Amino acid sequence: MYALSYLLAARLKNTVRDLLRHPGRLLYVVILVLLFLFAAVGSSGLASDHVRDLHELAAMGNGLFLLVFLLGLWNGFAKGGSVFSMADVNLLFPSPIRRTQALFYALLRQMSTTLLVGLVLLYQYGWLHSSYHISALGMAAMCLGYVLALFLGQVTAMTLYTYTSNRPGAQKVLQSVLILCLLALAGWVCLGGWQSPQDRLAGLVNAANGWPVKLFPVGGWLGWSFAGVLGLDRWWPGLALCAVWLAVMVVLLVRFPGDWYEDVLRTAELAQSAIAAKKEGNLDAAPGKIRLGKTGLGKGWGASAFYYKQKREDTRGGWLLLSPASLAFAGVVIVLAVLWRSAGLLTLFGLSVYLQIFSTGQNRLSRELGKPFLYLVPEPAFAKLLQCLRALLPSAGMEAVVTFVPVCLLLGLGPGSILDCVFSRLTYALLFQSGDLLVERFWSGANKTLLMVLYLVILLLLTLPGVIVGTLLFGYFRLPGGAVGGLIAAGIVNLPVALLLLYSLRNMLEDTEYTR
Repeated sequence: MYALSYLLAARLKNTVRDLLRHPGRLLYVVILVLLFLFAAVGSSGLASDHVRDLHELAAMGNGLFLLVFLLGLWNGFAKGGSVFSMADVNLLFPSPIRRTQALFYALLRQMSTTLLVGLVLLYQYGWLHSSYHISALGMAAMCLGYVLALFLGQVTAMTLYTYTSNRPGAQKVLQSVLILCLLALAGWVCLGGWQSPQDRLAGLVNAANGWPVKLFPVGGWLGWSFAGVLGLDRWWPGLALCAVWLAVMVVLLVRFPGDWYEDVLRTAELAQSAIAAKKEGNLDAAPGKIRLGKTGLGKGWGASAFYYKQKREDTRGGWLLLSPASLAFAGVVIVLAVLWRSAGLLTLFGLSVYLQIFSTGQNRLSRELGKPFLYLVPEPAFAKLLQCLRALLPSAGMEAVVTFVPVCLLLGLGPGSILDCVFSRLTYALLFQSGDLLVERFWSGANKTLLMVLYLVILLLLTLPGVIVGTLLFGYFRLPGGAVGGLIAAGIVNLPVALLLLYSLRNMLEDTEYTR
């Protein structure tokens, strides 16, 4: 292990050195630390006297760990785990190192990567502490559970793919078993709520913390340990079961009769081609099977052809025109609406808009900028951008409907409030897309970490006019309409702001230096 130990130490040293040599990245780290300190210190003043039941937090932890683990597991059926990279394939595999040592090196490095991803949960400490008085130990346990769920999901995916890559029938059987288990868990939780008509929330929470969920591999076990840290159960059985699970997966990989290097090579190539396809906006280069469906635009002339082109591509993207991330974000808001009806519409809407930041920039307009067609079509630049922005409306509208129809019904609001929330949420999608174009126009070549900070700051500034107008009219002057009226006012202001920003960026299609 001397060579691998040196490799790990060299990677760590180079990471620190690279951070110190790039002020933009160091500034990004400082900002993240300051934001976490602000969330941690500010939460002390937000703590309320009414503390919600910790069993609700344990149920949310179960749902989070199960979702993360099962998503990684499901991806493993198609493309395996991603614990190895192309650099490992090119440099590590040809070296005279035993494959067992290479496997442990990859697992250790993957654990460090998932630890960085899990730090995102630390920024949820503010509202968790104010609502549930969660301790620093409990927050650390939630982050660690998220990391372990992600890590074990990738290891399990790699193991499943290694044993079933050449057996399509076995993959289908495992997929069917997984779906049946999920349906059984969902049925168990819904049955718990149905059997408690006096307090359906308590019934759902008790069912989500029941033994069928606790005994579910990895996700349920991590939820069991998290509940133990919260003082609701013992913490060690779930963690011990996860350790046994990891040992079994490693033994299965080590004792695999064939050479799993070939499977790792294919999964690494698939991951690399997916990254390249995403950067280049090339849908044809995306790995895996693509549902073709209908071909041809069908209609459209001039600039409107871009709308019908992206509309046709969106029909191949997924169920209900929504990405898995959008569905997951909608589910988070709906679950919080069930748990926090007293929080009100504005709080849930603000959370939904915050989550929308991370899904709006992943649409086809950003990828269209990397293709030559948008620059070569002899149509006005503003018309072409406007038609591309129009293509965002179906998916953004569907996401708003899926999110706010259940939320408004849970809050006891009528159809008028649902339409108002959908309209306002749609205007924020247009506003964020215009902000994404602004970042692409002026800072497309900047460092990714610094670019993310600029993106968040710009989107925050773009939302201020609507928030200020809505607060003044329906908060300060107290016009009739309340929270719903404020959302309508903010949406009405967002529309001209987004269109004016889009009009000011029309020359980005005429600048040859921007063309990639």
